[in-house]
Amino acid sequence: MFITINNDCDEQEFLNSVRVNGLLEHNMKKTNGKLKVPDLEFINIARNENGVIVGGVSGCTYLSSLEIEVLWVQEAYRGQKIASRLLGEIEHQAKDAGCKIAHLTTYSFQAPLFYQKQGYVICGEVNGFPDDIRLYVLKKQL
Repeated sequence: MFITINNDCDEQEFLNSVRVNGLLEHNMKKTNGKLKVPDLEFINIARNENGVIVGGVSGCTYLSSLEIEVLWVQEAYRGQKIASRLLGEIEHQAKDAGCKIAHLTTYSFQAPLFYQKQGYVICGEVNGFPDDIRLYVLKKQL
């Protein structure tokens, strides 16, 4: 058997061949189809009085869990509990959809303390980055 390894493919070919027909199909079999339960994506935004987006949160659900992908608030609007409200809203939506836990990753220079104040616990840590930066994995029961 002769196999070549290169980067000669477009993004759609990769998505179809590797992610969808490869990994996703494998994962669906191994989880008895529960991988995509509830299979939702959430996006919530915060707008100021002029309608300008000043923050937002996004996440997706699978295996009865919510993965927080992005949570961000403009610096000028921090300290006003906007991030807490955004996080609470997406957690509420996920819980209503049947999710039991929420999880996320954050770097040490981002917001691990914020998430801990919101009830998340560190369940993993990756070190070895420059300047003693660490990557944390956090989770919370919903």
